[in-house]
Amino acid sequence: MIKKNNSPNFYIISQPELQQVVELIKSAKLVALDTEFTRRTTYYPILSIIQIAVKNSSGEKEFFIVDCLAKLDLSGLFQVIADEKITKILHSSTQDLQIFFHESGLQPQNVMDTQVMANFCGFAFSVGYSNLVEKFFQKKLDKKQQISDWQRRPLNKKQLEYAILDVTFLEEIYEKFCEILSERNRADWYLEEIKNFTKKTLGKGDENLSNNFSFKGKNLQQISQIKKLILWREQWARKVNVPRQHLLKDEELEKIVIDKNFNPNFNREISQKIVDEILGEMKKILDENENFSERNSFAEKRFFMNERQKNSYQEAKKLINEIATKENFCEQFLITSSNLRTVICEKTFFTKKVSGWRYQLFGKELEQLILF
Repeated sequence: MIKKNNSPNFYIISQPELQQVVELIKSAKLVALDTEFTRRTTYYPILSIIQIAVKNSSGEKEFFIVDCLAKLDLSGLFQVIADEKITKILHSSTQDLQIFFHESGLQPQNVMDTQVMANFCGFAFSVGYSNLVEKFFQKKLDKKQQISDWQRRPLNKKQLEYAILDVTFLEEIYEKFCEILSERNRADWYLEEIKNFTKKTLGKGDENLSNNFSFKGKNLQQISQIKKLILWREQWARKVNVPRQHLLKDEELEKIVIDKNFNPNFNREISQKIVDEILGEMKKILDENENFSERNSFAEKRFFMNERQKNSYQEAKKLINEIATKENFCEQFLITSSNLRTVICEKTFFTKKVSGWRYQLFGKELEQLILF
């Protein structure tokens, strides 16, 4: 039998207990999930606990905390998460899904993310779970335990209470959003968005790694070398399992290209043999000679707008603002400023960035505005 601890929640530390939870989820066909993990010194998160809220055969909600440091075989639980017949409800699930995929090699299926749903229901972009709980249930959640040490055992009572609260209201929020989506005829839009969201989340996402870098004032060769080093750093961070900024900070990466200061400080835990290999690969990237004689290359168009494009951008921003206000969407959710610049500077990207429900909502007007 699953035994209760001092709190009203179940704390799972044995295989038989975990199997009972897995069977309960299979029977319910719907489960709310969250995770707590540590990612201070590693590229890949160290999973600490998985929080679960699921209804039993009597319709009563039961709560569980699975201790992932208790040497449990989590394969049965991961198979449930990958079962398309079982609905999984999470909030802001990007890192959770990445952890499940990394730990198991199985892609989570039938994921319902209440943060993504909120975007279709008139809420702010990336609205927090605690904000939704306060809005719908007039309860304020204490988030102090969020940054506590989740690798330390035993977990204290406050940590356990905090962890369970993160799944306590998920099913009810999901149900409320389902009603709103149905009323606004946006259920199909959401299903399209969550499908793309899950696919993007479980991909490597390397195409967005340079978003935090500024290329203003840099020539095309410097832009190319910085982008290559960004991708190179990500690949090595995964390989040696350290955070990208621990391997090589952003400012050091740029300095290597701009000032030719080839003396980076690497994480002390990385062996000299690996450091030598890294330095060798970096030198090859910096020694490459590319032909940037074509003034209208994609790199130049991507990062520098001419006056006509700047005017188009301002007109497009005005259009997006009008659509967002009329349809009760956040502008950033409709299209980010970065993506808007991209489709203006390189029109072949239009169908990639403005498709599906977005094209249905504002695509034709935007297309007429910028595709001159």
